[in-house]
Amino acid sequence: MESTQTSDILQHLKEGRRLTQKEAINEYGAYRLSGIIYALRKRGYDIVSIPLDVPTRYRNANGGIRNANIVEYKLRRKTFDSRLGEFVNSIINDNY
Repeated sequence: MESTQTSDILQHLKEGRRLTQKEAINEYGAYRLSGIIYALRKRGYDIVSIPLDVPTRYRNANGGIRNANIVEYKLRRKTFDSRLGEFVNSIINDNY
């Protein structure tokens, strides 16, 4: 299979690593990470958005460091228990 930004980012997340927009630009040349995450979610991947406050190089009027709000993405791994629950629910729903 040909390597694409989407497949590379999916592999990154499957390895249990988190990813921000800045990292996506630097590592994969992906300037629209949110669009890739949207597409992966539509394909059924359970990707969590984690809001973060990070310091910037700018200062507030009082001299304190100004923060920026960013998002970090991670793939939520299904545990055995959740997969078992989904399986049981599918059996119950099929029979009734």
